[in-house]
Amino acid sequence: MSNQEQKPDTCGCCEGVKALTPVQIKNLPGLSALAYRVGTHASFKITMQSALSGQPRLRKLTTRDDDDPAIALCDAWATVLDVLSFYQERIANEGYLRTATERRSILEMARSIGYELRPGVAAGTYLAFTLETAKGSPTTAKIGVGTKAQSVPAQDESAQVFETVEEIEARVERNALQPRHKMPQEISLGTTKLYLKGTNTGLQPGDTILLVGDTRDHDPFSERWDFRILQTVVPNAQRNHTLVTWKEALGHYTSKYQKDKDRKKPKPTVEPADNPRIYAFRQRAALFGHNAPDWRVMSDEIKESYEPDYKKDKRKWQWPDFEAKEDRRIYLDAAYPKILEDSWIVLMKPGYAELYKAVNVATESRTDFTLNSKTTLIDTDTGLHLNWFPRRDTVVFAQSEQLDLAERPLSIPVFGNRIILGQAVEGLEQGHTLIVSGKRLRYLRVAERTRVIRVDWKEITREEKLLLDPADDSESVTLMTGDLLEVVGAPVLTSEGLIMWHLRDKDGISGFVTAEPDDFIPEPAPEKHDMVDRPELTTEDEQIVSEVVKLDRTEKVGDFTRLVFTSQLQNAYQRDSVTINGNIARATHGETKKEVLGSGDGSQTFQKLELKQKPLTYTSAATSSGTKSTLEVRVNDLLWEEVSTLNGVPPEKRVYITRIADDGKVTVQFGDGINGARLPTGVENIVATYRVGTSLDGMLKAGQISTLMTRPLGVREVSNPLPSTGADNPEKLDRARRNAPLTVLTFDRIVSLSDFEDFANAFAGIGKAQATIMWDGEQPLVHITVAGADGGPIAPTSDLYWNLIDGIDAARHPDHRVKVDSYKRLTFNVKAKVRVDGSYIVEDVLALVKAALKNAFSFEKRWFGQAVTPSEVLAVMQRVQGVIAVDLEELGGKDPFEEEHFRLPADIDQLLTINPDGIVLTEMTI
Repeated sequence: MSNQEQKPDTCGCCEGVKALTPVQIKNLPGLSALAYRVGTHASFKITMQSALSGQPRLRKLTTRDDDDPAIALCDAWATVLDVLSFYQERIANEGYLRTATERRSILEMARSIGYELRPGVAAGTYLAFTLETAKGSPTTAKIGVGTKAQSVPAQDESAQVFETVEEIEARVERNALQPRHKMPQEISLGTTKLYLKGTNTGLQPGDTILLVGDTRDHDPFSERWDFRILQTVVPNAQRNHTLVTWKEALGHYTSKYQKDKDRKKPKPTVEPADNPRIYAFRQRAALFGHNAPDWRVMSDEIKESYEPDYKKDKRKWQWPDFEAKEDRRIYLDAAYPKILEDSWIVLMKPGYAELYKAVNVATESRTDFTLNSKTTLIDTDTGLHLNWFPRRDTVVFAQSEQLDLAERPLSIPVFGNRIILGQAVEGLEQGHTLIVSGKRLRYLRVAERTRVIRVDWKEITREEKLLLDPADDSESVTLMTGDLLEVVGAPVLTSEGLIMWHLRDKDGISGFVTAEPDDFIPEPAPEKHDMVDRPELTTEDEQIVSEVVKLDRTEKVGDFTRLVFTSQLQNAYQRDSVTINGNIARATHGETKKEVLGSGDGSQTFQKLELKQKPLTYTSAATSSGTKSTLEVRVNDLLWEEVSTLNGVPPEKRVYITRIADDGKVTVQFGDGINGARLPTGVENIVATYRVGTSLDGMLKAGQISTLMTRPLGVREVSNPLPSTGADNPEKLDRARRNAPLTVLTFDRIVSLSDFEDFANAFAGIGKAQATIMWDGEQPLVHITVAGADGGPIAPTSDLYWNLIDGIDAARHPDHRVKVDSYKRLTFNVKAKVRVDGSYIVEDVLALVKAALKNAFSFEKRWFGQAVTPSEVLAVMQRVQGVIAVDLEELGGKDPFEEEHFRLPADIDQLLTINPDGIVLTEMTI
């Protein structure tokens, strides 16, 4: 048998040919795209070729060459089928929310369940107005709704307009209120320092001062006075005062003992002077005769001339002192013309001093003790204890000069929920908005904490230690004088008047310290930073930060006003840097436009008109969507209402709907007389007022808004002490896929825990949200952690924050307890060596690696509480083309391979992202 007889298909026309279509379609759940094609060009062509062999009339068509007309016809139809199946698959994908790629598809599917793609939301901020202070300028100004201010654009930015949304009355005295910087000094037991007016006091360390008051003025026997030797004298030209300090605290014991049964004890401590006056002594002198020859070497003849009975007197070795106890005279060793009547004199011998007032002062010549010289005779107001002072050992302090007391500067930081102003302010009412600005208190140094204890006339100085109680309940850390600590959080004032600080020491131990107000000294940022986790100083240490507070009430404190806020300040501020602006108005992004939309035509149904400018501004609001349109449409001067749909609206109701196109154009559509009222016929009778401007373009830095476009009379300037917040771009497809189903899942009602999370995630301006159950005692609490659409925190004073809370409150069950907090953003650094394939450009590969790291560990790709491991960092870097090997040297400042299972953790309210400026990549050369 021939080969042809054995193999009838030796022509090859049917070899390897079989039907391949239709392809069986099978889609697994959760895919982002549907497979819906029943075939491709190749499979369609092969299937048609296999069908040729099954047709009896075409058995003689044995060729399968592409240039044959019949085969070419099959090829053409295979192409047609390929195109049809491709578009059929695209159409099928557009029919499902998860797989649709066209915005119009998602838009229409969302509308079918009553959901509209979010149009974006405008940023909001607070504008601080400063009034003109020049003479003759008005002291008040009315700042109305719609007052415009414009930003100064940075590089590659455009100027943005903000308008006020509330009316306020601004006053000159509220431009920059300041906290009280000084207060009267309290001079009491234990005082060791005083502030004196001026810097030219003439005092130096070692000089003496006297504190004496009204009691001693009227009673020569009063012990209520204090005499001290100065240890330090520190002038402060900036504050125009001089600080003087001494060692021994004010207050002393009397010189007498009283009998108490069988033992002696000192009398109670004598209080310092009441209403004290401060005197400096400008002259030191000695008693006349202090330099007389030694009595013991004198001849008997001379001794007898001064003391006839000296042989009988037991005091044979000294010159006679004061003649009698009643004697009130003092003779000084020279003439001192500047010692005046009614001035103070202090006599001091080792271990004892006494105060006298000069009743009469005269200059006399005196011959005594073998000496002859001019002397100053002082008659004192009392002779008490004058005979206690020996001529040789006594030092006389005279020529007293009164010094003026200054007010004590307040160094305690500004914190808590109340501030005493340095002036009296009227007209501030409950609910008034204020902005507190200043430098944050960053560091504290432990002050010297000594307490002087007297036991049986002996002074014992004891240094009392401060304890840092770690937050993890580990053993307390003893703080020593001079220790530097970093302020972690705002302090709290206890009911006992103490301050509870949240601090961190140089070893990184964080905890709490409860101390007296003067136990810490505020410190500027040190020149060489030694605090843990802060290897370098940043400009943050010198930046002015601001926060918004609401006034609860004002209180009168003497001649000053105390402001009491509804909440605690979030920061502790350096007192001398704090200013409070009371001329505050809320403002949002966007500029108001007014235009004629067109003319109504009563013969048309569902008449449509288009806004001429875009994008239409939507502001944050306490609605289920989180937005509210600024569009206001009036027909024949009558206001019409915007609704979400015209379906089912009564025919007489004046309503309209809006639709936003892909390019941002807004179309306004009216009813047909059955579903909503038709437009009445008229000429240019439809007028729209709206604002233009939205999205993240309005997210500006603090201080960037500074140009007044509307200048009310008396207003000099404007600024935004806080950055603008709460903005969001128009909703993207991925977010719409996630948010659209929420409409039918919750029906604007919050029941389950996932409902809380879904509601917050769908709220305009919120980028991420997470809801968890926490326990407050024995009651559950729904805790929602949120982040802004731009990845920033959400300030608890922002409109977005309160609108979200109000929206949740309106939709939740009243028994649910809810707390909303902004997330905490953490960043980490990466240091690595990368070996690059020699055929690639090293710089380009390293740039791609850095870009891959930024993308993989960005805000959009990470979630709350998600840790970072070395393996995932290495995986991201290794996937970049051109990378051969990676040596990960540091992750988060640590060697990732020093310990097993190393990871950078994040708490449930934290989101850990990479620091774009902390990626250090170098080429591996070995």
